[in-house]
Amino acid sequence: MVCLVALVVIRHWKPEWAALLRMASTVVFFGIILSVAAELLSAVSGLCGDTLPEAQWSILLKALGIAFLTELTAGICRDSGEATLATWVETAGKLEILILALPLIRSVISLVGALISGAGS
Repeated sequence: MVCLVALVVIRHWKPEWAALLRMASTVVFFGIILSVAAELLSAVSGLCGDTLPEAQWSILLKALGIAFLTELTAGICRDSGEATLATWVETAGKLEILILALPLIRSVISLVGALISGAGS
């Protein structure tokens, strides 16, 4: 909120400095997000490390990274006035996550098939 107010005030008085403040704010927020994300990943990995196999944990982390990058890229596209491109970026991100999750989907289908065939015996 402080960055937003400062940005509005600076944009009014010195518009050429607004871009610098925006970039500085972005760097600060990125650093804060990285430190919080590192703590969160450490905590979640401690909780799920024993439950999820390494391959599934890896897929989950990759999907999370793709989702964040897709959202960031789509937001940049929208801010640039390219709403259609943002929609395509989001669609590509969703398809990439779906392709990444195919091994998990196969294992779930296999497990369900095994349970159904075992229940029928």
